[in-house]
Amino acid sequence: MGTFLLGVIGVTSVGIYILGSRGLGLSGRGLPAAVGKMLECIGTALVFFVLNLAVTMTVIFISRGLGEGLVSLYLAGDTAWLILSLFQAVTFQSWRELSRRGGDRAS
Repeated sequence: MGTFLLGVIGVTSVGIYILGSRGLGLSGRGLPAAVGKMLECIGTALVFFVLNLAVTMTVIFISRGLGEGLVSLYLAGDTAWLILSLFQAVTFQSWRELSRRGGDRAS
């Protein structure tokens, strides 16, 4: 499955590069900076993911300590945490970028 996954990602990446550079007129020189921004966003997503899991585990252990019944640790294992952490990261990175450019006003 790993080879198939990488193959599909490679084909779609090359396809979007061709579409972007030829069809949309995007500069190929901007691609390394875009990859850097993507890596920055992934790092931010991991920070949010760890923070969200730490808060989740804290709430679970506190509720167990207060005798509120058995609260399952499986709640922390849901893949939704990772997806929602990515949404948080994209929002935060966009907010940060807009604030740097002075575009923090709603359009």
